[in-house]
Amino acid sequence: MKRQTSRIIVLCFVGLAAAAFVYLVRSLLIPFAIAALIAYLVYPLVRILETRGVNRAKAILTVYAAGIILAGIFLLLFIPTLFNETRAFESILPVYSSAWMEFQNYLNHLSDRVLLPPEARQILVEMSSRIRSGLYERMRSFAESLLSLLAQIPSFLLAPFLAYYIVKDYEHFKKRFLAILPPEFRSDLVHFLREADLIFSKFLRGHLLVSAVVGFLTGLGAALIGLRFFLLIGIFTALADLIPFFGPIIAAFPVIGLALVENRMKGILMLIVYLAVQQLEGCILVPRLLGDRMGLHPLAVMLVLLIGGYFFGALGLIFAVPVTCLMRVGLRSLWDRII
Repeated sequence: MKRQTSRIIVLCFVGLAAAAFVYLVRSLLIPFAIAALIAYLVYPLVRILETRGVNRAKAILTVYAAGIILAGIFLLLFIPTLFNETRAFESILPVYSSAWMEFQNYLNHLSDRVLLPPEARQILVEMSSRIRSGLYERMRSFAESLLSLLAQIPSFLLAPFLAYYIVKDYEHFKKRFLAILPPEFRSDLVHFLREADLIFSKFLRGHLLVSAVVGFLTGLGAALIGLRFFLLIGIFTALADLIPFFGPIIAAFPVIGLALVENRMKGILMLIVYLAVQQLEGCILVPRLLGDRMGLHPLAVMLVLLIGGYFFGALGLIFAVPVTCLMRVGLRSLWDRII
């Protein structure tokens, strides 16, 4: 009993020391984090090929080859357009700002006609000014973040090689990890990891697929109605759609606003496209690809989103729901063991 207690204490100290070390060198671990994500996404495909008689190394290389082909098609078709749109995006921001000023002047004129009190009129002016400056800064930061991805090219190039060894030796790593744990905790940990896999497989594979489809359809609709920045609109919508509940609202204002800058008809058409894609997502994509695996009440989802966004920003909004579900599974397992 003493030996087991000492082992648990040592493991706790080692875990805390490892967490502190990871925090200190977090910038150096970006390739490993990307590699872990790639390994998690491709592992099911590798297992499918293995069930058909392909050995693991060849299965990984086959999946990589298919990914390289798809990535090459994407690079040839979209990357030049994406860079051109990103460079041109800065030039349209003043136009966007002046269009918002015209809309603000229209609101002021309307408030004069309906005889609003001076205090209420001042509140409307301040709110519209804050919304305009906020949208301006968000759009500028989005364009800058796309360009800043170039600095992470070495990490993206190194990650597939690291992911290859993670997938190839996955069972070996799993056995070594379980071997250092006390035997009485292994079954609980295996159960926890299975539940975590169910949660994150739905989130990473299912939610990423839903967001990609939503972004593609929105960008396609923007291209069909003749908007200049259809590729940026698709990417921005896909990224925003990763955030439950609030994501579509966050994306709606700048997307429809960009269309209104060109003319009102395009703004109306973009609004129709956006609403149609959101209906498709809510009625078909989410029920079929995601279901209700998270099992959180909508009020709980909104609460954890607000908390995650407050403490961790955009990443907190994206990962708040799956992390909360994972914590719920861990606390439930701990409670069952205590009781």
